[in-house]
Amino acid sequence: MSILKTLGIAWTAWKVATKRFGPAGGFVVAAVVVFGYLYIRPWLVERYPSLVRAIE
Repeated sequence: MSILKTLGIAWTAWKVATKRFGPAGGFVVAAVVVFGYLYIRPWLVERYPSLVRAIE
């Protein structure tokens, strides 16, 4: 996955979470979302390749 796509995911998660949890909470939520996406993605590729193609 490209760094630009990862930054896009982090930015989107931060912008959405900042409205609810403030800047620090937004940072935590963005970190969890990016880590979760990077950690779960190989598992999704193996089990649900059509879902991964839809996400990308």
